[in-house]
Amino acid sequence: MELNKCPNCSGKLALAKNRKRLVCSYCGSEFPLDEITKSEISGQPVNMDWFIYDWDFESLMANDACKTVVQSFIRTLNEFETSSKIESYIREYLMGFDDVSANGIREENMRDVVRRLMPNFLPGERVILFYDDGVFVHGKTGILITNKRTFFVERKTFRDVKHVTIPYIDISCSMGYPIVRLGDKYKNDVGGGSGFISHFDLEGAVTALICAFAFEERPDRPKIKLCDSL
Repeated sequence: MELNKCPNCSGKLALAKNRKRLVCSYCGSEFPLDEITKSEISGQPVNMDWFIYDWDFESLMANDACKTVVQSFIRTLNEFETSSKIESYIREYLMGFDDVSANGIREENMRDVVRRLMPNFLPGERVILFYDDGVFVHGKTGILITNKRTFFVERKTFRDVKHVTIPYIDISCSMGYPIVRLGDKYKNDVGGGSGFISHFDLEGAVTALICAFAFEERPDRPKIKLCDSL
């Protein structure tokens, strides 16, 4: 993002990767952000040029539940950047819940769901993690994330969303739970009442991972719109 000129050499100043300073592309001088620049980028906090920002960032930050998810989403993308690094981060730090499983981590809890869905897998598709939303019966329903799709699994049916085709991500809140919906304001919820209930950091990191998969599969795909329904 070009902002102004370096006072030392008149070279172009650009936003640093961490979005906290300005860096001269010619002499390497660094400068703190001025108030105008801070205001311009406050609602556009992700380093990668993957998104159209149509959210009310201040309102999201004022909502405690949404704030945690959005901060996790931003931090995960800015710190880890690639799907492989994000996946490693999730496996190492965010899998400490009995209702979340992955290959080699409580794997037995997702075997039935994976067995049901495997015939529908695309070439090269692999399981990342499974969230079990069952109350009395476990291992039958929930959300299965792969490197290509998110599956919303019910007892007898399922629906799926291809990551590469997601047009927008809508963030809202209901009864104190953040809701993150993939390309639909009424379903495809990876949070809230049917998703990663109370696992807010994981919810944000998984949403970041989905975006990384989308752009790694098709770098020239349209930008994803980030919006809210608060």
